[in-house]
Parts: sequence; structure tokens; C-alpha cells
Amino acid sequence: MRLSDLKCGGPAWLFGWATAVFLPGLLIAFERHGLDRLPANVWKMGDDIGPAAKLLLGALLILCFWLATRIRIGQLNLRAALGGLAAMLLTLGLIPAAYSRGFGIGLTGARFDLAVLPWYAVGAVAAGLVFALSLARCRARNPAPRP
Repeated sequence: MRLSDLKCGGPAWLFGWATAVFLPGLLIAFERHGLDRLPANVWKMGDDIGPAAKLLLGALLILCFWLATRIRIGQLNLRAALGGLAAMLLTLGLIPAAYSRGFGIGLTGARFDLAVLPWYAVGAVAAGLVFALSLARCRARNPAPRP
């Protein structure tokens, strides 16, 4: 394992996680309220998500992004985007309703509500792309030392 894996992977994961939390909130807030107080509505939607949902999504993103960097079939962008989507769908499917405040079933009353599922999917795929691009950029600036 290279030191740059943690040095680059940590921030890349954090940027991906923030995208997965706040981009769906932006899209849902825009759909519901238009441009009226959009930044405040986006921040409120992200803030309203319960800690258990954020933590579960974050943990599953770590797992899926790690797998995306270890599997060598196809491009990292595609693997990370699919990993982000898998993490989001697993979070939506696994989080108990009592802990999903402001997210998934806690937001709409349905586990896979078709009114918001596309926005979660877009946010998850974008999170994977943000992760992959951030990781590649960091690794380009911090090449691994040769043994």
C-alpha cells in the first residue's frame, strides 16, 4: 500500500461523500422549491439527514471506492461511479426507517420512492466521478516513490 493511497484516497472519499449527500439535496430542493432560497434549502436538506444515514453512506462509499481502486477491469471513473451508485442503493435499502431522518424512507415515507430515486442516483454517480477525478489529480501531483 502506498502512502499516497491514504493521502489521496481520504480527501477524494470526503469530496465524493459530500457530493453524495448534498447533490441529491440540491436536485430535490430545486424540484420542490425552484430557485427560491436554493442554497439555504440545499444546506437544510443535507443537515436534516440523520447521522446514521450519513455514516452508513460514508462507510459504504469507502468500501465501494476501495473496491473500485482494487478491481482493474475498465476505467476507474466507471468503476467508482458504479460503486457510488451501489453504496447509495445499499444505504437506501438497509437504513432502518427509524434512523433515516431526512433521507430515503425518512424523507418520503417510501424506501425507493421513484420521485427522488433518480436524484439519489445522479448524486451517487457524480460522487463516484468526483472521487475518481480527485484521486487521479492528487496521485498526479504526488507520484509514488520508486523502491
